Amino acid sequence: MNLQTLLRRSVINKILFITLSGAVVFSIASVIVYFIIFSNEQTYHLVEQLIAYAKAHPFNFSLLLGFLTFQATLIPIVMTYFLIKTEIINPLNEIADRMEKISVGELEEEMIIDREDEIGNLQESFERMRVSLKVIIDKLESEQL
Repeated sequence: MNLQTLLRRSVINKILFITLSGAVVFSIASVIVYFIIFSNEQTYHLVEQLIAYAKAHPFNFSLLLGFLTFQATLIPIVMTYFLIKTEIINPLNEIADRMEKISVGELEEEMIIDREDEIGNLQESFERMRVSLKVIIDKLESEQL
């Protein structure tokens, strides 16, 4: 089974892959930035000034480092949020909207199944249920006439 098939068949695999890919890209970018910073002789003077500031103002420096850490954690949090929203929440809301339509008797509109993962399985089950309901209702209506 290749990577594309694995990602297409599971939402959690897709989320894991994208999150790990983001972490790898972020790590590589960090290494490059650190190399550029520390390969410059003037940077050592800046680091010495930062250490002196940290010694003189430990609370302020701790706040600064905490803020920078928070900023770094926002990247994967935001990525994960948008990924979960687009891959899970939006499709489930679409299915819930379709269920609402069916609950008021609108059985004509076919659900398009565009995924092969768990959400796609739910879409397929939902579509089979819609078709079964339509057949049962049509049969009942024809028997009453």
